[in-house]
Amino acid sequence: MRILILLAGCVILFGISVRGTEQPRSPLTLETIFGGGLYEPVPAELRWSPDGYRVAYFLTDSGEERSLWILDVRTGEKSRALSSEQIQKFLPDETSLSERARAARNRYGTPSYSWAPDGARLLLAGSGRLFVYNLDAGSVVQLAPSKSDALDAKFSPDGKWVSFICNHDIWVAPGSGGEGKQLTFGGSDLLLHGVPDWVYEEEFDLHSAYEWAPDSRHIGFLELDETPVPAYPLVEQLSLQATVEMQRYPKAGDPSPKARVGIVAVDTARTVWSEGGAEYIPRLRWADSRGLVLQLLNRAQNRLELMEVDAENGRGQTILIEQDPNWLDIGDTPKFLAGGKRFLWLSSRTGYQHLYLYERNGTLLRPITRGDWVAYEIAEVDEAGGWIYYVSNQAETIGRDLYRIRLDGSGGERVSKLPGTHQVNMNPQGTAYVDSFSSLVRKQEIHVCDLVAHREKELFLPKPLDAFDLVPPEISERITPDGATVRLLLYKPKNMTAGRKYPALVYVYGMPGTPTIQDAWPGNRGLFHQFLVQQGFVVAQIDDRTSSIPGHKYAVAGHHRVGPVAAADHAFAVQYLKSLPYIDGSALGIWGWSGGGFTTAYDMTHTDLFKAGVAGAPVTDWRLYDSVYTERYMGLPSEVPDDYSRTSTVAAAAELRGRLLLIYGTLDDNVHPQNTVQLANALIRARKQFDLMEYPNKTHGITGTSENIHLYTMIYEFLERHLR
Repeated sequence: MRILILLAGCVILFGISVRGTEQPRSPLTLETIFGGGLYEPVPAELRWSPDGYRVAYFLTDSGEERSLWILDVRTGEKSRALSSEQIQKFLPDETSLSERARAARNRYGTPSYSWAPDGARLLLAGSGRLFVYNLDAGSVVQLAPSKSDALDAKFSPDGKWVSFICNHDIWVAPGSGGEGKQLTFGGSDLLLHGVPDWVYEEEFDLHSAYEWAPDSRHIGFLELDETPVPAYPLVEQLSLQATVEMQRYPKAGDPSPKARVGIVAVDTARTVWSEGGAEYIPRLRWADSRGLVLQLLNRAQNRLELMEVDAENGRGQTILIEQDPNWLDIGDTPKFLAGGKRFLWLSSRTGYQHLYLYERNGTLLRPITRGDWVAYEIAEVDEAGGWIYYVSNQAETIGRDLYRIRLDGSGGERVSKLPGTHQVNMNPQGTAYVDSFSSLVRKQEIHVCDLVAHREKELFLPKPLDAFDLVPPEISERITPDGATVRLLLYKPKNMTAGRKYPALVYVYGMPGTPTIQDAWPGNRGLFHQFLVQQGFVVAQIDDRTSSIPGHKYAVAGHHRVGPVAAADHAFAVQYLKSLPYIDGSALGIWGWSGGGFTTAYDMTHTDLFKAGVAGAPVTDWRLYDSVYTERYMGLPSEVPDDYSRTSTVAAAAELRGRLLLIYGTLDDNVHPQNTVQLANALIRARKQFDLMEYPNKTHGITGTSENIHLYTMIYEFLERHLR
């Protein structure tokens, strides 16, 4: 067994100043964690100018006034581009939005502004209205003033037009001002033009479903016909008159939205429909002004065809085909180079996702990266300098760093230096980047790094947390009898009493390829775990074999076995935890949210490992979750019904061991309330006692200060009752 105790920089990491005296210690409280006392305004929506010399960002000051600032990387000077008064006028706060709409904006990072291609103007898109702000003149022009519900606005590459979505159709307006012009027709709640539906946005990470051609003459867009997709009722009950919204949501085995791709000419509004179709079309990307390239994915998600479509006639030509015996991971490629002559492609064909260079016609030129590690994403390509910048974990299994490598696959080197997780936002030229960095014991900080001048500018440094006497985690890897790796993270109380045994809580997720243990700041969840430690609990996190080591080759161990594989590895890890002299093996609890809620409910109904469990927003039967995610890992219910039955917590409700707390939001549009209701019903029929909490009008994540203090107080009190 290899034990990695993260002591390096505990003093720095938790913020103790080496220059001053140690501050008095004070315990964490739930009000401190979730009541806003630790909140710090962090620069948000950082976006590079087209010339790569400036980066814009929102900043909220201590008086809660939000302004837009611009940093010039060459000089290091900052200037305010938009005052809080201007932002309130052009980008008013969206308190009028529904809980679901606010949750979606936060979850998917909907942009509030973007740069014009000339770098002299900003497109402001807030609350459905569109404005163009001239940075030099300080003047503002409203676009399409008759439209009050414009979404997903973009400048055309030549800067002459601004496109947007209105009533499920694509429109354009002159970038200099004026009314809009409609390009697609017939859009409705059931026919989406250029708009991703819920399942595309959630499971394919597709947040915009249309793209401008480089010459600004055409727009390629995805059409989704939702007619065959079943609807789920979401009921709002806090108003005097309750309302119902019908959400189009395909569950496992349900019909998918019918997808096809159109190419519309901006001058004539004439649409050409592409040849070739598939169950899913998760990406479309222009190679050049003539060729639109599509990813075509089958229902089983194990065969992907990359097809180029002619913008004038819609005729298609296959470029390459990817296949996998289990499933394919959708990447944000191809990325075209040299004016469309070559492209970079991400593939997990070796068991690890890596970069490959292809000719436009699909001829493989060479693998660019290789090794027993993962290339997560392309940060940018500096074609002039001959560098590809990418993010990978080759330096640290549970971390992420920025690397660069030559286009011929030579000269690979690490760019970011500090261990941890680096979220990289690079300028278009590949000469500078915003580094949002954190680690397990170091809160998020933001730097702007100039690769040409070899200097950094601090944008945000957090306040220290040393006053709260946090404990560093211990990480270990254990090898199962059949040779798989299980990773554990432990938080232990300080100054433990010799001979005393402590109750322990295990935090899990349990979904393939999604670890809970990452070398990144764990946020409020991590502080809640630290709070529990200060109350005398040991807290552990367990990553099973499908997520402990990044890589497709490990994730596929969970194929058709989401639940059983993780549970077996949890049993192995719990055996180790019980062997530790300071853990009370008769007082073990488990908790998790969403997929972790499923894993908690599964372990509580299929094993006797835990005395108590907290399942937040749990999937309780995979037949109830969305088709894309579920079928990727579990297959079609009609083809493998036994796999669905053996993983159902509803079917196994009579086997519940210990006490289970179920939590959900009544407007959860991700894991529907139906999941919890069906498990609760099955537990009642089996005469099993359990606890249940619903949060009115809350979605998949419980938001709000009062709500979070209530939520975590309830979880803590539940653990006190059942594990002490």
